[in-house]
Amino acid sequence: MVKLIGAIGAWRPKLDFIALHYIWIIFCAILGFIVLYPHGNVPAIDALFFGASASTESGLNTIDLKELKMYQQLYLYVIPMITNLGFINPFVVAVRIYWFRKKLKQMIEDEEDDEKKTRLDGKPIGPEAPDTTYFIPPPRERDSGQPFVVVDPRNDDEIRPAPAEHMDSEAGVRLRRPMTARDGPALTTARSLQHAASSVFVLGPNKAGRRNSVSSRAPATSNLPALSRQVTVGRNSKFYNLTPEDEEKLGGIEYRALKVLLKVTIAYFFGLHLLGIVCLVPWIHNAPAKYTDWLAQNGLDKTWWGFYSAQTMVDNLGFTLTPDSMVTFRDATWPMLIMTFLAFAGNTLYPVLLRLTIYVMSKVVPARSSTKEALQFLLDHPRRCYTLLFPSGPTWVLFVIIAALNLIDVVLIIVLDLDNPAINDLPMGPRVLSALFQAASSRHTGTSTLNLALINPAVQFSLLVMMYIAILPIAISIRASNTYEEKSLGMYKDQELPDESDASSYVVMHFRNQLSFDLWYIFLGTFCICVAESQKISDPAEPAFSVFSIFFECVSAYGTVGLSLGHPSVSASLSSQFGIFGKLVICAAMIRGRHRTLPYAIDRAIMLPGEGSDDGTGPQGDALLRGATARSEKEATD
Repeated sequence: MVKLIGAIGAWRPKLDFIALHYIWIIFCAILGFIVLYPHGNVPAIDALFFGASASTESGLNTIDLKELKMYQQLYLYVIPMITNLGFINPFVVAVRIYWFRKKLKQMIEDEEDDEKKTRLDGKPIGPEAPDTTYFIPPPRERDSGQPFVVVDPRNDDEIRPAPAEHMDSEAGVRLRRPMTARDGPALTTARSLQHAASSVFVLGPNKAGRRNSVSSRAPATSNLPALSRQVTVGRNSKFYNLTPEDEEKLGGIEYRALKVLLKVTIAYFFGLHLLGIVCLVPWIHNAPAKYTDWLAQNGLDKTWWGFYSAQTMVDNLGFTLTPDSMVTFRDATWPMLIMTFLAFAGNTLYPVLLRLTIYVMSKVVPARSSTKEALQFLLDHPRRCYTLLFPSGPTWVLFVIIAALNLIDVVLIIVLDLDNPAINDLPMGPRVLSALFQAASSRHTGTSTLNLALINPAVQFSLLVMMYIAILPIAISIRASNTYEEKSLGMYKDQELPDESDASSYVVMHFRNQLSFDLWYIFLGTFCICVAESQKISDPAEPAFSVFSIFFECVSAYGTVGLSLGHPSVSASLSSQFGIFGKLVICAAMIRGRHRTLPYAIDRAIMLPGEGSDDGTGPQGDALLRGATARSEKEATD
């Protein structure tokens, strides 16, 4: 029985971040069935579909939202918020802070127990007497293996090897400061909880030795508290050669940085929702009759429309209370501008605007305040603290890529549909604004100002491509800046090291891995639905059913976008016409696609105490060292 229990325990999978993320999303999807189904106005499969679509922010719907009861609409308002990246990531930061504080308090208690035991035993606190003297051999003798020795000043003839705790564990080239009786316990009144954070937060070994020569082109330490000269910063803000004093300084500032980051991210997330409400609710109450009559015709409250529209854009959900999405509002300048901004700020430009917010705050707060120091740490070493906060260079690249993609989309929508009555009935100004809104929606939101079934087929194809690649800039930025993934990706093999100076090959490698993660599932889902819906596809009376329209639906589901070519018989997505099996395939695609931006393996920003290896040792640490050394030698020869 004991062996059986042990075998079951060994078989149990480890609940890392991505596993917990899957559990949370699937739980919310199933909860949708439990909440939406009992009233009886939604079939069971559609209740599950709504739950999956809301929890993944996909936005595909099988029933008009205006047909749902108020409590059901309220559920579809709350769930996308608590499953959104803007909510989950700050929650992870809060969990990290909680566990770090818990571990630090335990360390303090252990130190106090050791102090009491030492005093009861009557032994000195320090490992050596205060008058102990050390003889340090010259460098050449140390290199040949000559150890440190202890010289007793009271007896010059007595020489003995230095205790191991005073020697570096690799080469014995650095001497730790001897403890004295006045040092006392390291983690009692002498250090605050924030200062004690160093032993948990600081990455990288304290070992000097061969790492003293390692240089890096990573962020400099000029904006940090004064650190020792031997401290070097590796890629992904991994610190090496830290002394205990360096750890205390660096750990304290990182702890404060996490607390500031938690406040900033929470204020950013809920502030965007509040901004949308403040901008949309007053507008709709004073809007022209064309828009208010449309809401009244569909039995919608104007205030509730403002609240829900703000939420659907910030969370990039895509559900709208009006059956034609945003087609009726496409010539309304104010909501088009506000909702386009909210769509960008809530998802694709989230890392850019978050860094901009922190940057502006760092310029506003007093120069000598602890908040200024914490904000500067976040700017210099973002990936140590947060999954969606990148260094300055990658952030600018991300902004340029997203701007270019949207510009291409706007040009294609306008140019390819110059003679299309579905587009050119608008004046050029509102047409451009409507195209910009549609371009933003094709990134992730899924709302629409156009009847996608009536636009140029080339534009349909461009939207399909944009839906697939929309998340790639952020996904690759996360993975390219995540040191912990490189071992799982096979990057740091014994005979193969990445050339980080070659940015193109580095990004191409991550892009190739992203494609291998995505494409097989999209094609498999399309194939399964084509098999299940083959009769409708073959029916000439069903022109809306085609392989392309199904492929479009699968890409939209996997990209968690929510755009659909629809069906002429309903104002919902094409998925509403699928059978039970087809809807389940779409649900699986939405759940799988929701996790495509997450790291393959563990991420520094989502790691709890005791997980992974923070000491930089082992194969991965050695490989990091070899890569840094190779760069150092290359720079020396240039």
